[in-house]
Amino acid sequence: MGKIIVWIVVVFVALFGLRLYNTAKGRARAAAKARKPTEVEAMVRCARCGVFLPRPDAAVAADGYRCREPACAASRPPPR
Repeated sequence: MGKIIVWIVVVFVALFGLRLYNTAKGRARAAAKARKPTEVEAMVRCARCGVFLPRPDAAVAADGYRCREPACAASRPPPR
C-alpha cells in the first residue's frame, strides 16, 4: 500500500512540474510577443486639405500627395 501512495505522489509532483514549466514557457512567449515592435507606416499630408494619411493610401500629385476623396483629388490646390 505504501508503494502505491509513493507512486501517486511522484506522478502528481511530475504533473505539477510540467505545469510550472509550461506556464513559464507561455509567459516568456507572451513577453517576447509584447516586446516585438509593430510596423508603422509613414504618414504624408494631403497638399489640398491637410489631412494626414498613410503613404500607401495617398495618391501622388504634381504638388505632393493627395487623399483619395473625390472632391480633394480632382480639385486644384488653393491659391497661396
